[in-house]
Amino acid sequence: MKKLVLRLRDLPPSAWIFFAWLVTLSVLPFLIILAMSFAVRSESGLISWTFTLANYERAFHLVYLKVLAKTIFLSLGATITCLLVGFPVAYYLARATPEKRQMGLMLLFIPFWTNFILRIYGIVSIFGNHGLLNQTIMRLGLTDSPIEILYTRFGIYLGLVYNYLPFLVVPIFSALEKFDLSLREAAMDLGANRWQTFTRVLLPNVREGIAIGSLFVFIPMMGEYVIPDILGGAKEVFLGRVMVEQFFTMQDWPFGSALASVLSMGLMIAVWVRMRFEQRKAGPTSHGLR
Repeated sequence: MKKLVLRLRDLPPSAWIFFAWLVTLSVLPFLIILAMSFAVRSESGLISWTFTLANYERAFHLVYLKVLAKTIFLSLGATITCLLVGFPVAYYLARATPEKRQMGLMLLFIPFWTNFILRIYGIVSIFGNHGLLNQTIMRLGLTDSPIEILYTRFGIYLGLVYNYLPFLVVPIFSALEKFDLSLREAAMDLGANRWQTFTRVLLPNVREGIAIGSLFVFIPMMGEYVIPDILGGAKEVFLGRVMVEQFFTMQDWPFGSALASVLSMGLMIAVWVRMRFEQRKAGPTSHGLR
């Protein structure tokens, strides 16, 4: 405890500003939501601060568990796709010349120079029934009717991959940029084939970048509301939409807070388990080096 107090005393003013910002905009709102999840919505729509677990019992109802499972499945699939697409892109950028690297990063983030909503409607203009893709296919005579892409789960999947791909590329690119290519050449000189070099030399050295990038995209995907609402329409209901409806349509803030708390706690537990796994995996190695 004394060591912690001494360390806190030695922190620079900029660190205290960061902690104040973190507590005010992250920790405090989460605590308010957590406290509200144990409250009750009165008949007049106001919040009654009476302790209850009914909101959590309702959150684990089969209907909401199905919505949660569908959200996890789609977010996980989109994250894996971002990884499969983003890793080769990051690898190319890491090995490219400085000029090509700068151009590649600029092209990667050019879509983010426009508004988020405009980017989503850009997808609508391409994949809609009267969009560029369907019009081209129909003019070529490949089909007589438009292909249903929008307002389906696949349309939401495309929107998630398109919007979150750069957030996974950057951490992997940063890890690959620090990777010593001589290790790859040494492995191949010792008789390792390309697959063995990739799985036993390259991946272990960039797994932190892969893990961080995957969390950067998976966590916000779990609570995404705009993309499923625009590209999925009324057919597809995901957890983000359920929470927004509870807060702003049904005005049931305690139940919406319970859903948000369950999601937040689940994600924090998943991150904690991963950190513990990495610590145990690195433990014997560090102990052996000593």
